[in-house]
Amino acid sequence: MKKHWVIEKQNLKLNDKLAKALGISSITAQVLINRGIKDEAEAELFLKSTLFDLPSPNLLKGMDKAVERIERAIQRKEKIAIYGDYDVDGVTATSLFYTFLKNLGVNVTYYNPDRLKEGYGVNIQAIEKLKSEGVSLVISGDCGITAWKEVEDAKKLDVDFIITDHHKPPEMIPEAVSVINPHQIGCSYPGKEIAGVGVIYNLAIALRRALRESGFFRKARPEPASSSGETAHDRNEPNLGDYLDLVALGTVSDCASLTNVNRIFVKEGMKRMLSPKRPGITALKEVSGIEGEVNSYDIGFKLGPRINATGRLQSAGVAVELLISQDLKKSRELAKILNQENSKRQNIEEDIFLDAVSLIESNPEFLESNSIVLSSPNWHAGVIGIVATKLVERFQKPAILISIQENGVGKGSGRSIEGINIYAALSECKELFEQFGGHELAAGISIKEERIDEFRKKFERAISESAGDFVSMIKIDDVVDLTEITDEVVSELELLSPFGIGNPEPVLLAKSLEVISERFFKEKHLSLKLKQKDRVFDAVWFNLKETIKVPNRIDMAFTPEFNVWNGKKEVRLRIKDIDY
Repeated sequence: MKKHWVIEKQNLKLNDKLAKALGISSITAQVLINRGIKDEAEAELFLKSTLFDLPSPNLLKGMDKAVERIERAIQRKEKIAIYGDYDVDGVTATSLFYTFLKNLGVNVTYYNPDRLKEGYGVNIQAIEKLKSEGVSLVISGDCGITAWKEVEDAKKLDVDFIITDHHKPPEMIPEAVSVINPHQIGCSYPGKEIAGVGVIYNLAIALRRALRESGFFRKARPEPASSSGETAHDRNEPNLGDYLDLVALGTVSDCASLTNVNRIFVKEGMKRMLSPKRPGITALKEVSGIEGEVNSYDIGFKLGPRINATGRLQSAGVAVELLISQDLKKSRELAKILNQENSKRQNIEEDIFLDAVSLIESNPEFLESNSIVLSSPNWHAGVIGIVATKLVERFQKPAILISIQENGVGKGSGRSIEGINIYAALSECKELFEQFGGHELAAGISIKEERIDEFRKKFERAISESAGDFVSMIKIDDVVDLTEITDEVVSELELLSPFGIGNPEPVLLAKSLEVISERFFKEKHLSLKLKQKDRVFDAVWFNLKETIKVPNRIDMAFTPEFNVWNGKKEVRLRIKDIDY
């Protein structure tokens, strides 16, 4: 056994109740219980939730003031700018609200800062540039909650700010026209887990409703033709379902919890990605090698990284242009650029990863510690977050990589494992930073080079005190016989998707399985044919780090799934771990 297996506590009484009430198997009922479901109503909502189950956007604190200010800007024909972060969440938030306003006939532009030249968040130089272009209202997407000074400076330029963000608010909230953030004190919106694109999508819903009530979308009365022969046009009310592809893309890519509101967003958004209306998504699927359905893995590991590529290495502008493009030919050209940038990013990332692993494995202190903090002046600041994720997967402990800039200040990106709050640990070191921000599983810092050693020690103490012993484990949802794994059960389990953080794939345990045959393919995957009683299944273990010899009988942790090959659909068992 490579990992520690933890079998979830069974609740036979509730299991039986859910299975009978919903007409589902005991396996599916137990998985629902393990996801926190306490009664039939919650279970039915989990399985059958739709867009009609979304909470009102007006529950978000600050929504009324934001809508009122945007309505006034539309009436006055003011120029509006969407100021978004350079990651996928920020890019999708920018693209969504830009497209929404553009479709309303609003004079709108967008701005995403250069990661290396400008860094994260709002900067006054960008606001001055937007002001010179005639902008009087800036709406942030996935950033701005710490921009107290920048908002004050913008006021002096007669530029108003509406902030939409989802990062943890500091003690001092910017005094903008409106601040919309589900985590701010006094906000009653129940979907605290929404990403930045989810926040700005709620703003679009609320604004559309207000415009509808004011008569904005009513058929325009015919007017006399102008000297140019033009007449008034009707205003079409936008279908906000068409924007859910962007919400899903940003939410999954930002590692947001796929529960509650996010689960509805992503589930509905992935439906729109099957046959996309957005040319940019069509082109992105093509270069990513995705045909037909899109799942959360495709978003997180194929689509998202390509959107992120230009923002990590330079500017996010190409990614935004792709997602707002209405022309398929142009979209394919932009997607090709993103694909090429992603390949460059992968090469840079691999070099940094190998360098970091070498540093860790050559230093006993790093191997024995409960956290990883490494720095180098040779690392590209745009990709260290991805490398930190890989280090977390390999060493099963929080990791922070710091790229030291020419001015002696390090830009750091950190990632954590589920259950270890990296933001809370960084908060205990905040006096050492120039600035920091983030959430439970991912965070960023800015720190002077001479303070890194002190930070490493203090961060290690904070992680050690909060985490206890680190054990790589697999949570088992249920112990089953292979005879129970039917097409109907696998179909039921698929209804629990999308899977990801907060809603992991179901993992089952089957014991004493007979190994009929085994083979390795492509030098890293293991294929087994397994038998229990009268049932025989194909099983596959992807991306093994080393070749193993499998005995004649094993216990196996696995996820059942449908595999379609040559037009034939069969149940396959995807191996998570084995014991013998």
